[in-house]
Amino acid sequence: MSKSLIFITGATGYIGAEVVQQALEAGHRVRLSIRRPEQATTLKNRYPKYASEIETVVIPDITQRKPFEAALADVDAIIHIASPLPGQGTDLKEDFIKPALRGTEAILYAALQFPKIKAVVVTSSGIALLPVATHMEVDRVLKEDTGEVFPVDLDIELPDGPAGQQTMYRISKVLAHQATRDFLTREKPSYKLFTTHPTLVIGESRIQTSAEQVDFVNGLLWSIIQNGLPNPPPLPSVWVDVKDVAAVHLRAIDCNAPTGTEFIASGPEVSWNDIAEFTKQEYPEISKLEPIYEGPNSQADIVNAEKYLGLKWRPWKQTFRETIEQQLSFQNKGSK
Repeated sequence: MSKSLIFITGATGYIGAEVVQQALEAGHRVRLSIRRPEQATTLKNRYPKYASEIETVVIPDITQRKPFEAALADVDAIIHIASPLPGQGTDLKEDFIKPALRGTEAILYAALQFPKIKAVVVTSSGIALLPVATHMEVDRVLKEDTGEVFPVDLDIELPDGPAGQQTMYRISKVLAHQATRDFLTREKPSYKLFTTHPTLVIGESRIQTSAEQVDFVNGLLWSIIQNGLPNPPPLPSVWVDVKDVAAVHLRAIDCNAPTGTEFIASGPEVSWNDIAEFTKQEYPEISKLEPIYEGPNSQADIVNAEKYLGLKWRPWKQTFRETIEQQLSFQNKGSK
């Protein structure tokens, strides 16, 4: 698909920045939706070798269909990443559900008007394949293409702080994914529609420029390595390199999987004890994480990414090493 035009939302974010990089390296042109005009300069400066291959279009509100219809002319494929993250709002319906669900529907419906579009890849999450009430203290197994529908209580009493943020995020992901499935059943689009379901995304960031700008999951992992693992742990033990997540999105565009396929993105199995032993051995000066964990470990049944995309996951030690080294580099800069 050399020099094809890919429309990408969420390009200014952690995953989006890596998707853009890999798309450009693969020879694609990209049209990137941005919320503010000044973001165009930031994006062009981020990829100086490919400035001529980058277009931007301002879409302040992704829940509206009309702006997308004006932006999709000549597009060959869409990668829709933009969606609220924990910490980006306090209102469940307005700050999380509306942009996640209506934003997805808006771009899916807009794409119906453009026969040239052959594939739309929507970034969902591993948690969209689990009931909202699933707790961290139990083993979890993520499975693809089950078709299971999870009930959601929109009047749920939300806890304060990070737990409430995570709950709102989980609800938005479950509902947005269900809306994507419903759209596919109802509209039967001519383009192929795929969803990706990353587990905990870590790895070297293309947008982080200081220690304070660490991505949410990278930041939690970094904190745990430095302070030790609380009981119960705040994160399950399923991880994926951001580079592999980007590769899943791009390879899905041309794959022969049936429309509606769900692609779980999760790297090689690694336990908290594996992480503890690795960090104590390679980074003894910072690691307080001890290999004494006896709690549950989550798993992911990764079939589709390997079967249809031929993906070989990056070695977990390489991913963790790159994640830690980047954070150490910012610490070192700050100490000078």
